[in-house]
Amino acid sequence: MLFQECICFSLGKISRQMAKVYRDRLTQYGISQPQFFLLIALYEEDNILIIRLAEKVALDKSTLTGILDRLERDGLVKRVSRKENRRSLYICLTTKAHALQNDLTRIYDEINQLFFSRLSEQERDVFDVVMKKLEVTIDE
Repeated sequence: MLFQECICFSLGKISRQMAKVYRDRLTQYGISQPQFFLLIALYEEDNILIIRLAEKVALDKSTLTGILDRLERDGLVKRVSRKENRRSLYICLTTKAHALQNDLTRIYDEINQLFFSRLSEQERDVFDVVMKKLEVTIDE
């Protein structure tokens, strides 16, 4: 098998290209790509249990905690515990984060469209099927 045929190399190359496009668009907002995707997930489902958020964005607890620490430091999210169960931690968007929602979701939509515009409808359907198959972990 040739090096260019390695699926990990191919996916990594595409991922780096996409990351650069996001990085270029997000610089003016002072947020990183991981922070961006967490905000997008929170725009979809705000006031979410941290455990549920970790599952939703497929990040381990330590990685998620680091990203949340920076978002909280920058005034974009807050951690909230409920008096009925103080061990349950909820992640909530702040007013500052809501003020960015239109801009950030527009960037999200535009970049998705940029990459998906290169695929026909049939290729998009095949892409979705293939990605779902590849998302399954090897351990399963």
